[in-house]
Order: sequence, then C-alpha cells, then structure tokens
Amino acid sequence: MKGLIQASLGNPYAVVVMALTVSILGSLALLHIPVDILPVFHSPAVQVLTFFGGMPAKDMDKVVSLRMEKWTGQANGMKRQESRSIAGTSIVRQELTRG
Repeated sequence: MKGLIQASLGNPYAVVVMALTVSILGSLALLHIPVDILPVFHSPAVQVLTFFGGMPAKDMDKVVSLRMEKWTGQANGMKRQESRSIAGTSIVRQELTRG
C-alpha cells in the first residue's frame, strides 16, 4: 500500500491520466447499457374500490359506481374510464394520458 501511495505522489500526471481514463470509459459504458432492461412504462391509472357489504350488484352500479364515475371522471387528462360492480363491491378505474 505504501508503494502505491509513493508511486502516485511521484507521478501526478499518471494519476490524472488514470482518473480521466476511468471516467471516459465509465461514461462510454453507461451509453452502451441496453434500454430494454428498463421496465415498460404504462399510462398512470387510478383505481377506486368501494365496499358496501350486502348490497346487490345492480344497486351498487346505480348508487355507488355511477357517482364514483361522475366524481372521479372530472380529472384532467382522462384517457379511459371503466367500472365494474360486484355484489357489495364497486371498482372504478381511470386511465390518464401521459405527460
């Protein structure tokens, strides 16, 4: 370890050249990283779940889902809205545009 320190203190130009070489090779390696290893980005979505135990699906659609669609559908950038009513559960999903 002492030899490495003494060699670096004796050759400051070599240390600068090695630092520049490592930084240049590192930036070149960063540019060649494949993009396909990154995850696929989908449009952002919001999903609202509402539970009301014992209520039939038909009533969930009329009472809960329609109101949720109206209230949450006023967001800017709405791309698509879909809802589903199951016995005791209302699912409203909004998909927004990117950007």
